[in-house]
Amino acid sequence: MQRYLKHFPEVEERTLQMRCKTSGCLVGVVPLVARKKLGATVLEYANMNLVDYALPTIHPDIKNWIPDPDFLSKRLLETLGAYDVLRVKHMPINEPAVLRLFPTGYYQKADFSAYLTELGPDYEEWRAANISKSERKHRDKKRRAMMREGDWQMQRLFDADEIRVAMEHLRLFHKDRYKDRPGEDLIQKQVTYDFYLDLACQNAENGFARIYQFTYDGEIVAVQYGIEHGGRHLMLMMGLNFERVGRYSPGLLMTEDLIAECIRDGIKIFDFTVGDESYKLKFGTRQIPIYTLWHTHSVLGNVGLTVAGAVNRTPISERLRRWVN
Repeated sequence: MQRYLKHFPEVEERTLQMRCKTSGCLVGVVPLVARKKLGATVLEYANMNLVDYALPTIHPDIKNWIPDPDFLSKRLLETLGAYDVLRVKHMPINEPAVLRLFPTGYYQKADFSAYLTELGPDYEEWRAANISKSERKHRDKKRRAMMREGDWQMQRLFDADEIRVAMEHLRLFHKDRYKDRPGEDLIQKQVTYDFYLDLACQNAENGFARIYQFTYDGEIVAVQYGIEHGGRHLMLMMGLNFERVGRYSPGLLMTEDLIAECIRDGIKIFDFTVGDESYKLKFGTRQIPIYTLWHTHSVLGNVGLTVAGAVNRTPISERLRRWVN
């Protein structure tokens, strides 16, 4: 991630490392960037909208090493330099250890959530327990219809050249699907696309990146991009050729195929990540609240936070709202 920051000249890197003075043990890492926004200096988590989750890495025993949060907070502010507002978006938990770094900070619950489903050792048992009988019947009917008219195949990719071809399809499917939706389709930006492509090519063999392509009669009609960490599969992106296979509910079927493979590989959690898309509820998912950490460090920061809150409560254009936020 850090090497991609050079593509964003408008930001300044301020990665924070915390070590125990006695042992030199690393006890915390908070990758941050500073940017100017509405005249204020804003510190943000250095994910540059490339990942769904953000969570500072804090050793669980940090309270034993630094029992005085006021001392820690003072040293932290001295180290980070001048800023007006600190913001860490997309935190999947309101982690108390993080608030020890910023005792005057607070968490704001987002108006969207993440979703995950817990897997088990047997796919059919998981499916029966998490998908309603009528929904299973509906999907089985769609799958039979699709298989009668063509050959549906799923393949996990490891070869860099095959991954590049699949990623081009994913990018194209995304462009067609999201062209009329609000917001920016970030994968159309070259720097974002290159980030995901490099991550996939460099980490497919070791299993961290899991790239799947789905073909119908030999034609690539869907691509799914995920990562695996700590027994959890995180679904980051999906692209589908709806014109070719849309009538078969391909998103539901390919997700079922992915979950079946994850169970065979011993993965314990299938994480749909952030977003309130209704299809996620059809997989026995559990809703995970998302939080933003806010911390102001000046009068200007307090004013800016008040203005941002007022903007979010006002019926203005989505473009202006995204710029302020």
